[in-house]
Amino acid sequence: MRASTHRSLILLVGLLAAALVVTSCSPPDETVDSGTAQVPAPEAGAIPVTVQQAYAPATVDQAPKRVAAMGVGDGDTLLALGVTPTTIAPFADPDQASAPWNAELLADSDPVVLPNASGAFGDEIPKALATEPDLITAVGADPTRDQFDLLSKTAPTILRPAQFQPWQVPWDAQTRQIGTAVGLPELADRKVTETEQFLANVREQNPQLAGKTAVVVTASPTGGVSIYGPGDGRGQTLTGYGLTFPPALQPSVTSGFYGDLPAESLNLLDSADVVVAVDWQGSNDRLKSNAAFNRLAVAQSGRVVYLPQEVGSAMSVPTVLTIPWVAEQAVGPIAAAAGKA
Repeated sequence: MRASTHRSLILLVGLLAAALVVTSCSPPDETVDSGTAQVPAPEAGAIPVTVQQAYAPATVDQAPKRVAAMGVGDGDTLLALGVTPTTIAPFADPDQASAPWNAELLADSDPVVLPNASGAFGDEIPKALATEPDLITAVGADPTRDQFDLLSKTAPTILRPAQFQPWQVPWDAQTRQIGTAVGLPELADRKVTETEQFLANVREQNPQLAGKTAVVVTASPTGGVSIYGPGDGRGQTLTGYGLTFPPALQPSVTSGFYGDLPAESLNLLDSADVVVAVDWQGSNDRLKSNAAFNRLAVAQSGRVVYLPQEVGSAMSVPTVLTIPWVAEQAVGPIAAAAGKA
């Protein structure tokens, strides 16, 4: 990426971050403060509301005062809307509610951390209910019907829109689903519009990305890689930059949003103009020392981008907060690699 373009991207990130902070800290009317929880007053006519979703609709009869975020990424969206949740399901450091992209909005609040919400959702239910929520969001989660029914006995519980599979809800749909539930649909729409404009500016400033293909991978211990398809958050991130998923790799995406490419099939990665390797517990070091991978044309021509674990974690859950932060870290090297294709 040219130096001037990089400076422009940093300016765009700063402007979007400022807009998110200003609007999230400026609720429509008053703000209800309940311990660590903070919820803006709803927009006129926004509550009561019935939210259409998986399993069964959820009706929010009264403006919520204590919102428990049990879905991965839900906490970011709530914070962007000015809502400080009673719980957060982290996706970077499992022991910390805060991350570089949301720390300013969390400020001095101390929500309960639910580190296992994406894998052992049921284990986190008692912790969430102990915060006495009057609204629960689990859009970025995959509870069973029994777990949903249990949560709904305590408070309206918001799930993913029914047309999306678990873990494949686009960030804009997630933002609007949560915004509707907390009575802030217009604010949610503004967040989506701001972020869409940010991504449009990224594409405009990096025309070398247009028409190029890219795939996100993580090295496996057996010499192959895991690949993330366009339904996964990492794939959605690349799509937002104007890149497309290589058609030759689509059959390898066997689980809906990811798949495994064994060592003997690594040559399929040469169908991508750019390979983005996200680290997970040292996986990038394994890939850098993988002789078969390094013989690929995509590697020999310098079209592999290695990103650290924190950036990869943020890519996996696109939200109105992570999208600009990830772009600042990733667009430069990805654009440089695409320019070599």
